[in-house]
Amino acid sequence: MTALLSLSIIFLAILFALEILYKEWDTKFDMMLFSYPLSLKSYLLGKFSFFASKTLLSFVILIAGFVFGQTLRTGNEMQPGFDFWSYLYPILIFGVLNCFFVCSFLFMVAYTTRNKLLVVVGGLLLYVLYMVLLVFSNSPFMAGSIPQSIEVQQLSSIIDPFGVSAYFLEAKHFTIEQKNEFVIPFSGFLALNRSIYVLVSFVFLAMTYRFFAFTKTVSKKELKRERLVLSDVISKSTVDKTPNLDFSGPSIVKSALSFAKVDLIYLFKSVTVVAVSILLVFFVGMEMYAEIDKGIRLPEQYASSGLLATSISQSFQLLGAFILVYFINDLYWRSRATNFHFIEHSTFLSRSKLKGHLISVSTLLVFITALLLVLALLFQISYGYTHIDWIAFRGVIVFNTLPLILLASFLLLINSVLNNKYVALGISILTVIVYTTPLVKMVLPYPLLQFFSGFKGLYSDFNGYGIYLTAFTYRLIFGVCLVGFLWIITSYFKLKQWTKLNVGLMVFFTGLGAFSGIGFMEGYLPKNEDSKVMEAVEYEKNYRQFQDLPQPTITDVNTKIDLFPSENAYEIEGTYVLRNLSEKPVHKVLFNFHPDLKIEYANFNIHGNAISIDTPVSEIELSTPLLPNESATLEFNLSYQWFAVNGHHSFNAIVGNGSFMRISNYYPTLGYQSDHEIKDEQNRLEFQLGKASHIHTIDAPEVSKADFIDLTMIISTETDQTPIGIGDFQKSWTENGKTYYQYEAENIPFRFSLASAKYQKKNLIHRGIQIEIFYNEKHPENVDRLLNNAKLSLDYCIDNFGSYPYEKISFVEVSSFSSGFAATAYPATIFMTENMIFHANVNSDPGKDVITELAGHELSHLWWGNSQINPDKRVGASMLTETLAMYTEMMIYKKMYGEERMEERLHIHQQIYENEKGLYGDSPLYEVPYGATHIAYSKGALAMVELAEVLGEDQVNLALKNFLEHNQYPKKPTSLDLLAEFYKVAPDASAKSKIDELFKMK
Repeated sequence: MTALLSLSIIFLAILFALEILYKEWDTKFDMMLFSYPLSLKSYLLGKFSFFASKTLLSFVILIAGFVFGQTLRTGNEMQPGFDFWSYLYPILIFGVLNCFFVCSFLFMVAYTTRNKLLVVVGGLLLYVLYMVLLVFSNSPFMAGSIPQSIEVQQLSSIIDPFGVSAYFLEAKHFTIEQKNEFVIPFSGFLALNRSIYVLVSFVFLAMTYRFFAFTKTVSKKELKRERLVLSDVISKSTVDKTPNLDFSGPSIVKSALSFAKVDLIYLFKSVTVVAVSILLVFFVGMEMYAEIDKGIRLPEQYASSGLLATSISQSFQLLGAFILVYFINDLYWRSRATNFHFIEHSTFLSRSKLKGHLISVSTLLVFITALLLVLALLFQISYGYTHIDWIAFRGVIVFNTLPLILLASFLLLINSVLNNKYVALGISILTVIVYTTPLVKMVLPYPLLQFFSGFKGLYSDFNGYGIYLTAFTYRLIFGVCLVGFLWIITSYFKLKQWTKLNVGLMVFFTGLGAFSGIGFMEGYLPKNEDSKVMEAVEYEKNYRQFQDLPQPTITDVNTKIDLFPSENAYEIEGTYVLRNLSEKPVHKVLFNFHPDLKIEYANFNIHGNAISIDTPVSEIELSTPLLPNESATLEFNLSYQWFAVNGHHSFNAIVGNGSFMRISNYYPTLGYQSDHEIKDEQNRLEFQLGKASHIHTIDAPEVSKADFIDLTMIISTETDQTPIGIGDFQKSWTENGKTYYQYEAENIPFRFSLASAKYQKKNLIHRGIQIEIFYNEKHPENVDRLLNNAKLSLDYCIDNFGSYPYEKISFVEVSSFSSGFAATAYPATIFMTENMIFHANVNSDPGKDVITELAGHELSHLWWGNSQINPDKRVGASMLTETLAMYTEMMIYKKMYGEERMEERLHIHQQIYENEKGLYGDSPLYEVPYGATHIAYSKGALAMVELAEVLGEDQVNLALKNFLEHNQYPKKPTSLDLLAEFYKVAPDASAKSKIDELFKMK
């Protein structure tokens, strides 16, 4: 973290360089320096020492704040105690040495060019070139960097002037425990890198000494003197007239424009605007590039307007707010620096000063916004994507420019009511930190008052900004009314008078603010993390007993889901058939309803009695127990609607177009749900909860459990949309202005989803199976490729693992309002997000054919997971699903592109595994923990491909086919069952030993 923060030295040094290094020239004192008994060496040494010391001291203060914040943190991830050396060591190797490098570079630029603009540009250029260097050297410092070869890592570690890449290289083989206990030694490439740039810094200082002179060279042109020609002065008598004073509205407007004109001339002639423009263009440009270039596994995205607009919104708001703080403080107090404010305030029209400043700052923001929009258009043109979506770019203005203008008006008020420039600056900075960062949710949890914050959401080609644009506009209008109200109040306290205009505006602002505030807050549900924790505590204390009590099993689900996309709402009607599949009678039943859904009604029907349920968690004690093999039913009607003020849930995104819901997550469940438990050990200790529920170990007894369901699902949606469910399609019809689709699936896990959108459809029949693609009309680029790859994947899986269990396979595009996955497989249906798959520019890099990878991977889950292989919750379970899907993906990739290209993909997985095992730990593949994707995916792919090289691909596929036949539902297989099948096809003891090495060793 210290290495990352050391980049701030560049910006600190730029500010101090302009203040310290140019003081003599700014005051013309340089013309007198030669008369002092001062040597050049002493002068430069003193200047550099003070400049570098002040920069370093500021950085140390920054680090001290970081250290203080770290010591206040709590949680399992924090190490006990305080190790002073762990903080001092990185300050020495990164803070001190990087400060020496940056300051020596700027010192050289300042004293060899004597141009402030070049110092600012040079400093920013250093930052720009460094970031470009990291991108094109694929430095591990960059989050989306491609894993490097050893040679490239070594080169990157040498040419990195800030030493970050060298640190990563030396630390890559340290485990998590070693990184927590020891510092990375100052040796190897880290020591080499630091030594090189210390020498470079001395070279910069030597160049400064060589080319510096006390006095500026004066050109011949500057020596020329203009001759003063005294023309004849003719005196003319004139008649003095008393001017007519005009304090009307037009005059006030003209005076405000006059103030604004003076400000704008000052602004656009200054070095600062140029520097800010360069910084913004680079910073936002890098964010745009990062959004387009998806890094390790995924191909670049098409440079669409929506992608670039959201990139601007996510990166510009906070930086723009701090830019405002500087310019507003500078503009407002500029007249006081020369005492011109005495004259300024003596005029009636001086009251237009604030309005003039607001106009000029707003103009500056419009200029910056236009600059960023032009940058986005240049990106689109340079990447060959010329479809311009002006609605997406309009969001940049609404979500960034207008809130910043509103913030500017508030900052101007702060400066106007305070009598000290630096106090006003401090309060302004504090205001920005509180109101435009995540701190605002702590300080002002009421969302209506967060109107200075930008929108860091998303844009979808399906749904645009959704209802967020309207809601944000409501909140922005409320903010305008509130700040306008404050302007009027401030004006009254200064002038001590009311005007009819002010009274009228206050009435108008009150009414409009109330209307917009009510519109924004519709459906608001307060969030309280403490109450959630207490609910989890109470749930565990009251109901954990049900872990050991028999509960009915859901065997049949018959449900109807009515979608209302234009209202962001849906309704669920459902009936469960519940059967006691245990060998003991059921005396008590625990029902869990999702708290986000409203229970319209719910009845538990047992032994001819209907028991009503009206709370999210209900414990029902049965007067007559439910005996083994007896059944009951649960009938329920639930409703859901989300509002922009609360935000949407990624896996429950019912939106205007492109909806996707993992709807089974929101259906009622029975029995104790261990995923409700608090995971934090300190909280568990505080509330005396004991140990959390654990997953089974690899050697725990295997089970066979009949927990699959038969599903009948009817989905209705608006007539211009197509609803897509899981399982096999049965029929469709239109009724009462809605479209209905019915789907059925037998013997599947309790896991189902649906989607709804305005789809285009393309399909074909292959081996008697219908392959169909549902996609957005703006995203046809990858549809044919996906169809072809689906055929290839089906062929491989059917030929090697067994028959396909359904009549069709649907690939369904969903909007980017659903995130957290690239694709997810369900029985007969695979859902894929628009920004990951359908709108990926696969042709930009044939080595990143994510269509082939994900088509093979997700389609293979119809064999490895879903309705065929269904392991229980125990370590190693991911090896039976994700690892086998990765193997299938690699084999299909090899079949399509050849072994050499497959090896390139494996090399990437090798790098992913090597990089992440030091951060997230390592374990044998057959005991892979839940969530360890670098083991299940990357290490799993490496192990399975190597196994195919040892045993032969055909033998591995035979073992997998046998594993599938012997371990289908209702058995819950473990990774040991898979290893047993591998052992059976191993030709000799050495092959079996290799299997143990691949799967049982770290």
